[in-house]
Amino acid sequence: MEKDSSVPRVPSKHNTSRHLILTLIVALTTLVAVIVYTFSGHLQTQYLSILDTMLSRKFNVYRPDDVRDLKLTDDEKNHLLKLGLTPNDPFIVENTSDGSKKTIHGRFLHITDIHPDAFYKEGTSIDNVCHSNKPDRKKDFAPYFGAPKSGCDSPMELMEYTLKWVADNLKNKIDFVIWTGDNIRHDNDRYHPRNEFQIFDMNELVSGKFHDIFKNQNSKNPRDFDVHVIPSLGNNDVFPHNLFSLGPTLQTREFFKIWNTYIPEEQQHIFNKVASFFVEVIPGKLAVLSINTLYLYKANPLVDNCNSPKTPGYQLLLWLGYVLEELRARGMKVILSGHVPPIPKNYENSCYHKYNLWTYEYRDIIITGLYGHMNMDHFIPLNGKKSRNIIDSTDFIALANEQISASYFGNKETMEDIDNDSILGHAIEASELRSYGARPVNKEQYMRKIKRLYYQKISDRLDDILKVNDFTSEKNKTGKKKKKGGKKKKQPSLDKFAERYNIVNIAGSVIPTFNPSFRVWEYNTTELRETQPSFKAKSWNHFFKTLQVKLEEDLKKFESFQNSKDLYNALARKKVDKSIPEPKPSNLPLGPAHVSQLFSLTKFVQYYADLEVINKNYYDLLDNNSSEKEAAEKSFLYEVEYTSTDEPYHVDTLLVKDYLNIIRELVKDNDLWKSFKKRAFISSGYEDD
Repeated sequence: MEKDSSVPRVPSKHNTSRHLILTLIVALTTLVAVIVYTFSGHLQTQYLSILDTMLSRKFNVYRPDDVRDLKLTDDEKNHLLKLGLTPNDPFIVENTSDGSKKTIHGRFLHITDIHPDAFYKEGTSIDNVCHSNKPDRKKDFAPYFGAPKSGCDSPMELMEYTLKWVADNLKNKIDFVIWTGDNIRHDNDRYHPRNEFQIFDMNELVSGKFHDIFKNQNSKNPRDFDVHVIPSLGNNDVFPHNLFSLGPTLQTREFFKIWNTYIPEEQQHIFNKVASFFVEVIPGKLAVLSINTLYLYKANPLVDNCNSPKTPGYQLLLWLGYVLEELRARGMKVILSGHVPPIPKNYENSCYHKYNLWTYEYRDIIITGLYGHMNMDHFIPLNGKKSRNIIDSTDFIALANEQISASYFGNKETMEDIDNDSILGHAIEASELRSYGARPVNKEQYMRKIKRLYYQKISDRLDDILKVNDFTSEKNKTGKKKKKGGKKKKQPSLDKFAERYNIVNIAGSVIPTFNPSFRVWEYNTTELRETQPSFKAKSWNHFFKTLQVKLEEDLKKFESFQNSKDLYNALARKKVDKSIPEPKPSNLPLGPAHVSQLFSLTKFVQYYADLEVINKNYYDLLDNNSSEKEAAEKSFLYEVEYTSTDEPYHVDTLLVKDYLNIIRELVKDNDLWKSFKKRAFISSGYEDD
């Protein structure tokens, strides 16, 4: 009987087994060949990169049909409006390789300076930092949730209820959390001096609370988060406070253990060196850098300059440069974050100008910089073009060359004297800072200084720019020529003038230096939502393997010079100092900080806890026979203090030029300035003594 040709032939078990065996042999042979060639050094870097990319493609691959909108209910919209947030529908991006899903809301939280104090005791004396003794007057009483402007740190209850409020109200409305350090009390009580173990233990406790709130509750993988958390190191998170050396050290290893679920595994080795890392919060599209600003901080006795390759700051800047370069090459955008804000008041001079220059030359990818430490809600514009001019000046170059040469070829005794003087100066400065503790001192004076040094100068320049623009516009209308007179300096356009600046956003704190506060930022997701692009999260393994080698080679270049003359000649040719960035290529367009586009910041909402009202309500409830727990839960809340779209200085976008326009208004209108100061001090009513 003839076989029915319409029936497909079924392979025999024997043939199937033979086919599987052959396939397995081929696969194993290929794998062995790759391993042999790799360890023999015959597989070139470019092929390793290609292989690395190929192996990563099955992960984090997003297809356009995997992006879909989630419609908010009316109740959800009303809740968002009550929170001051824009009620945009979120959307889901699904990973087709493993089925994981990422919900994009277009918002993130910045929270900083919690300063929980396990020694805080309700009913003790504020004059004794709320640790001991009975109060001698009503205003000396340490209340349950903390006392604004008192100098006391945060009660544990303030931290607990703050994080509970965040979990209940914000957790399912944000994409990631930027958490910029200081998770331990100040060292301001001689009867309870801090030690290293207390610092590690409290940081581990706080880290665990963030992890419990934002982890994927349905996953057993501790690195699996519903909301990414990006922590950074505060100056009080180390012992002694402010002092932090280049790793690997006990402290870098301990913080890696504490933060190990937040730090990508491939960054472990580099974190042990510079205590910095980054997270792709939207794979292949958006990253957040956690920068260890203590290596740039002038109160750190180990920060002498950022010119010598032996300094922590120089090596941090090398890391920063390579990371920014790679993010640019991958077409990604980035948010910078760290504890100590990069302003001249805080950073050593060379560290400040070099860091500022990196933010300027990478203005095509940097969205903003978010920092803590100062406990006041304000912003400072920094001029990157000015930093470029200073770094290129003969005085800066001469000093840098001298510092580099001295660190390699200087007289040992002389260098020890310089180091001792430097450390003594740092110690005095650190001691003065510590004596203040958390109590605000001369903050109105500080704000006047900000107004004079930064805001007034920008306002004057904007006046000149706008006058020229108005004159040009009027001349074009009338056709009249300008009267002859003195030659005036050509003024740039507002956009061109704004391009030289970046905005340093300095956050209010949870610790009640004023009132507790934090901020939610909203950012542009229109392109993601409308075009529904395909995401391919490329592996970082190869980058970090080669980064280690590059960093070592960069440092060895300095050690190869036999004398200071050879080193000076090399420095003059600018062939060895990679802590200074190259100018931004002219063909690269401006990034989200300057032109509205994907990931540009669009709005912020500032939340605060009015502790005077909260504590009063708490004690009133106790007087009415409520339990402590019931009184605390009913009385404690955060509310909207203001938003970026509120009057009196409403803005629809948060581009650099919008900030500069606000600055001009603040300088010219005293009522606006008073409102700005009120917000800077978190509506606490603070005034200088």
